Amino acid sequence: MNSRLLTFLIFVTATCVSGCSQIIEKNPFANQVAPEVLKPLKEIKTSQKVNKVWQVNTGLASGNNKINPFLESQTIYIAGSGAASALDANTGALRWKTPIDEMITAGISGNAQSNPSATSAVTPNTNQVYLGTDNGNAIALNAKTGKIEWIERLSSEILSVSPSKNGRVIFRTVDGKLHGLSSKTGELIWERTQKSPSLIQLGAGVPIVVSNLVIAGFDNGKVAAYDLQTGQPVWETVVALPTGISGTEDIIDVDGKMKALGNALFASSLNGGMVGINMQSGKKAWSIAFSSPNGVDVNSKGLYSSDDKGVIWGIDPQTGDPRWTQDILQGRHPSVPMIVNDSTLVVTDIEGNIHFINITSAEFTARVKGDLSGYSVAPLVSGNNVYLFGKSGLLSKYSL
Repeated sequence: MNSRLLTFLIFVTATCVSGCSQIIEKNPFANQVAPEVLKPLKEIKTSQKVNKVWQVNTGLASGNNKINPFLESQTIYIAGSGAASALDANTGALRWKTPIDEMITAGISGNAQSNPSATSAVTPNTNQVYLGTDNGNAIALNAKTGKIEWIERLSSEILSVSPSKNGRVIFRTVDGKLHGLSSKTGELIWERTQKSPSLIQLGAGVPIVVSNLVIAGFDNGKVAAYDLQTGQPVWETVVALPTGISGTEDIIDVDGKMKALGNALFASSLNGGMVGINMQSGKKAWSIAFSSPNGVDVNSKGLYSSDDKGVIWGIDPQTGDPRWTQDILQGRHPSVPMIVNDSTLVVTDIEGNIHFINITSAEFTARVKGDLSGYSVAPLVSGNNVYLFGKSGLLSKYSL
């Protein structure tokens, strides 16, 4: 077994960096490999100005949970430490804070049109944001006041929440189920299940909503599309298959960020592959061997990801052929690289450094220090602005 991969998986079991909570089944090799020693970062020549617009200690430590911030117009929503909050996106000033008497494990999400990463058509604002808990409670809050509008009990711990669209919001639970709820009332409209293997990471990527489809990745290495309104299966595609070589190498979860561009969908799995999928048919246009817990980001210029060794990749989205690699962050468990204004990538590492990389040359252009506790969710990008929610609860806004 690849020693670096084994070290990575054991590190994830202990600390769950890079977007998961834990590996459910105990790793039998946990005491056989020494902790990884981080190499010092190489010095870079700063060629891009990064402005810190504001930085706030929110008191909402996110720990190792994958609770993503959500941006709507001039408000950013965050959750952690038993509460959800809304802050002014321009100043960082607190607008409201709502206690939640359970462990928050998923969210925050809101209307699809407001998500900077969404590709769906504009729909009327639902004026709600959504989160989920370890007890399986799906919760909707009023986006302007923070008042709880409804709570619906689902089958198990909630791992992620889709954007809402056309009266539906989709919750993904640890037992491999997707639950389609009425965004207005919380009523359960439909439910679908994908069988999970015995060894999985406790975490799930956010389902995406494109046109009339909700598309989600699963722990069995599949990506599946369902009708948003009815939950009727439309297609499913295998991203990865278990090798049967060892327990840890059989973890093939599609937990990272998926991204749609035009009629194409891009996804990756741990210990498996990266694929380009036709969203109408579900057929793979291409597939390459690639192991990433983080997922991808893409624009017309390229497809970008970080692999399980910490190498950053630039890939041709038409063919899957690699264009460049950048290994300076190898062993530092970088986040998925997120595209800023079509020219720059922003990526965080295990020590809370925030790196900026030229999208064409793969050269580092700037580096700033963020949350010293590190990050368990990817940077949130809107235009030239980057929002980062750290594990200690530090929320920051930077501008290029």
